[in-house]
This record gives sequence, structure tokens and C-alpha cells, in this order.
Amino acid sequence: MKTYAFSRRELYAPGHFGNWYEVAGRFEMRDMLAEAKWWGFNCYSDWFDTVNLTKESRLSSVVSKCWLTKAFWENKKAHFEEAQKLGLKLDLLITPNHVYTDQVTQELLARQKPGEPDRLFGHLLCPSKLKARKIILGNYDDLFKDLAKSKINLDSVTFAAYDFGGCACGKCDPWIVTFAKLSKEIHDIALKYYPHVQLRFCGWWWSPEDHNLFADWADKNIPGTIKGIALWIKYNDDKPANVPQARLPRGCKQDYFFHIGFSDDRSANDTYGRWGPMVAPNRIPRTLETLNNIRGEGFSAYSEGISDDVNKALLAGLSSGKFSTAQEVLEAYAERYFNAKGKFKREWANWIYQWAEPRTVNLKKARLVFDRLASKAPDTWRLDHFASKMRLFELNKQLDRKGAWTAPRLAMAEAFLRERENLRRKIYGLSLLDEPVFGAIVGQSRWYQELMASAALSKKSRHSAEA
Repeated sequence: MKTYAFSRRELYAPGHFGNWYEVAGRFEMRDMLAEAKWWGFNCYSDWFDTVNLTKESRLSSVVSKCWLTKAFWENKKAHFEEAQKLGLKLDLLITPNHVYTDQVTQELLARQKPGEPDRLFGHLLCPSKLKARKIILGNYDDLFKDLAKSKINLDSVTFAAYDFGGCACGKCDPWIVTFAKLSKEIHDIALKYYPHVQLRFCGWWWSPEDHNLFADWADKNIPGTIKGIALWIKYNDDKPANVPQARLPRGCKQDYFFHIGFSDDRSANDTYGRWGPMVAPNRIPRTLETLNNIRGEGFSAYSEGISDDVNKALLAGLSSGKFSTAQEVLEAYAERYFNAKGKFKREWANWIYQWAEPRTVNLKKARLVFDRLASKAPDTWRLDHFASKMRLFELNKQLDRKGAWTAPRLAMAEAFLRERENLRRKIYGLSLLDEPVFGAIVGQSRWYQELMASAALSKKSRHSAEA
């Protein structure tokens, strides 16, 4: 593989849904960011998610009904402060018409578009209604004012149109243009506090038509202002699905919005840390190759926590020019975190590499090699989450064999669920909110669905008998 050195290497680490970033303390975040920088990231980005939060007293020193909002906000600022101390550039992602829960009223509500539940959702106000627009702009004035007061120096703001955003009413149609106008107004507010803050966009869920309409509007109204657009890469693709059909505004640089929270194959459902660490040593280099071919500026790497630790190393290490192959990165990873030298370093790299396709791993062989290598490695969370991955896959393989739900098999199912809880709580330290959100996205194993159906049927039969 060629050696690259992309200029923009952003870690987009949104703290939301109870994920690792939302619950991480100041020093946990400092350590994670220091490692991310060592591997090659040079920019840190976050999003202030208002799901479950209210606006009242957000910046007040008095604990009130929305004390959680203040706690989340102060923790987010601490993360920005740590990134700033490390010399990383700072970016804030904004979903313009997604507001606080107590700001949503039937009168101001945005209209959902039938058949597009994945693109348009959240606590959405219709920005074509003057009262709603005033609320939206007021929120961001408060936000930028407080960030500036806290001496957090934003280098850029990035706007996302969908996935917690959008309105399908007639006045907002086409949404991408309404979104562009609203984003420009919010950027103007940011300029009051940060005179040199860049205007950028995230193309997550954008269609080719969206890109073309957006480019037409931008070229006419704010020519040369937009610094970059991170193009959406669909799961299992190596490049954006809407290229080359999509047109960018003149002078706008092309980035990729790059999901690092799953292994080489998304269909394996080894994603968001539900099965432990994810590894994508083939997908990541291929995507960087396509980005290099279009002479892209860089990327925004979408992450949901420390479960993608290996993928952070792969992406940052390769895109910064520090390493030229995935094998080199994985050997460096083994040496840095497992104190591996010589042949042990290569063995560790090969052992980690096989998890690119987790469903094809020879678990008996993987167990023998892991136990031997792990016996010489320091006991850290990185070793622990690989150990947990092994146990989960071993138990799942046994449980996936069809059979009656005998007492031993039920005990094995509990052992699996205990291990998953151990991974979530003791290794990753996740909150309750993480479980329903990411569990619903990833789904459950066939045996688990069978067990739940059996339990439901049994309960129904028992109730019928009692009746």
C-alpha cells in the first residue's frame, strides 16, 4: 500500500446515547485523545445531543429539573478542553433544527416525511416558522457564547442535514436548501465569537440531488465560503455512493465521513462494541486508497467509543503517513499496548487481523494462540476486551446449535449475557442508555430470539391456563 498524509484527520466522537464518550471523565478522555493523536489524528469533533435534555437552567449554577443537561454540557466542555491542550483542532457538529425536549410544541413541530424514518428524526422544529427559527438561533447563540467564555476555541463548525434533522413541510421544501440557509445563519452567529471559524458540512444521508441543489445554492449565495464536505460512505462501501453524480460547490474540498465502528463486513453485526473490539484492516486501507485517488483533503471518522480502538490506530496510522500497511500498524499496536517484541509482535498482529471477518475465525485455534500471547501481556482494558470477545464468540457458537432449552443450555445463555454485561459495565463502563439504543441497531443472535420467543410462548400458555 502507498503511504499517505492527508491534511485533515478528524476524530468525530459524539457523546450521546450513553456511549463511552458521553460517560467518560476528563482524564479518561485525555488519555484516549493522547493516544489518538499519537496514532495520527489532528482534529477532534463532538456534537451536543439534546435528546432527553431540557433547555431551562442549562448554564445555571443552581441544580434544577434539568441538572442532567448542565452535567452533560460541562463534561463535553471538559473534553474539548483536553483536546485543545493536546493541540488538536476543534470542530463542533451541528444538527440545526434538533432542539431541547421542552422546546418542542405541536405548533412548531417539523413535519416528518413518510417512508424516510432513517433520515428525518429527532426533536425537530420547522425553521420556516419564525418562532421556531428564533428558538433555534437562540440556542446556538447561547452555546457559542458559553464555549467562547470557557476559552474553547473552535476551528470549524460542521452542519448535518439529516439523522436528527429535517422538515418535510411545503415551506421547507427542498429541505437541503432550507437547511443551507439556516446553517449559514448559525455560522454567522459563530463568527461573532470566533471570527475565523470555518464552515463545513457533513453529507451523511445526502442524495445526489441534495448535493446538486446545495451546490447551486452555495455557488450563488456564499461562493468560496465552504471549506469542505464529508461525503457519506454507506456500510460496506469503500467510497461514497453518490460520487461522481454529486457536485460540490466551487472551491469546496472533498472529505469522507468514515464509519470506524464495525469490522470489515457490516453484515457480520460486529459493530458498536457489542461483541468487543472491531477490526477493519482491509476496509480502511481500501477507503483511503479511493480518497487518495480523488485527491481528497481527509476525513471525519465517526466513532462511538473505545471499542473501535484498533480501527482508530489503523485509520490514523495509515492516513498520517506514520505507517504504510495494516500489518505494520497492528504490529506497532501489539508492541505499544501488549509489550510484544519480535515474533510475538507478528503473532499478535496476525491474531488481531483475523477478526476482520469474525464469523470465519477458527475459535479453537484462536483460543490457543490468545491464551499463550495474553499470558505475556500486561493486564489492561485492551487485553480484557479482546478476552471478552473470545468468550462471547465461543459461547455464541455453542448456543447457536439447535436444541431444547435444557437447564445447562439456559445456564450457558446466562453466562453469555453476564459476559456481555461485564463487557459493557466493567470494561467499557457504559450507561443504561447505551444498551437499548445500540442493541436495537445491532440486533440479537438467532438463539436469543428463539429463547425470547419460547419464553413469550410459555408465558402466554401459562396465562391461558390460569384464565
